[in-house]
Amino acid sequence: MKIFNLGLDLEPGKQVYKSSCFEKLVEKFSPKKSTPYPVEFVDSDIDQSEAIVLAESKRLDLIVTDLEKIETRLSRCESEAEKLLFKKAQVALEAEELLCDLNLSDSEKTLLKTLPLLTFKPCLVKNEVADINSLIGEVIQKSGLILFFTAGKKEVHAWSLKKGELILEAAGKIHSDLKRGFIKGEVVNCKDLDSFFNLAEARSRGFVKLVDRDYVVEENDIIEIRFNV
Repeated sequence: MKIFNLGLDLEPGKQVYKSSCFEKLVEKFSPKKSTPYPVEFVDSDIDQSEAIVLAESKRLDLIVTDLEKIETRLSRCESEAEKLLFKKAQVALEAEELLCDLNLSDSEKTLLKTLPLLTFKPCLVKNEVADINSLIGEVIQKSGLILFFTAGKKEVHAWSLKKGELILEAAGKIHSDLKRGFIKGEVVNCKDLDSFFNLAEARSRGFVKLVDRDYVVEENDIIEIRFNV
């Protein structure tokens, strides 16, 4: 994930997010390798960023940029629905609201994505940053993402997924073969980690759920995919 920094005291560069669940998994499994969730803070190419963190004093900078784009679009709207949506966005911006905080339907979101609107990206406004790890966690949440994990003695690995997505998509994040040959998923949640020693015990004690491809992944799920290709 690329996070654009606007006006906060942050050094550009790569960072990792170590959630409490990730730390507990590393402690429990003592893996040969651990891969926390990676992010990169950038201070250029804002259009290519997936999220923005900004100082309150920079809010208007983004809003003015978006207002110019929307005013241009309003002058050539082809339908009444399109005109109403962009007028709604204009009114919100003039009230110094960020577009990412508007309550929009899926169709409205799809239409807004046709313009490269900066405040429609997940934007997190902060007065100061005390802790990078917590900041990254807030950005992940603001972006509508959840983290899930694969875990074992070889590796503990953090992965991201859009909230509400299915385990089939999670399988594809891990490896395309897992999605293509998906049979079943085995899932246990981090909240149950203290109740078993290892995954074998978790299975025998009923903490592991056997799920189909339509299972909606939950925050901090630990996933193992049964597959055949």
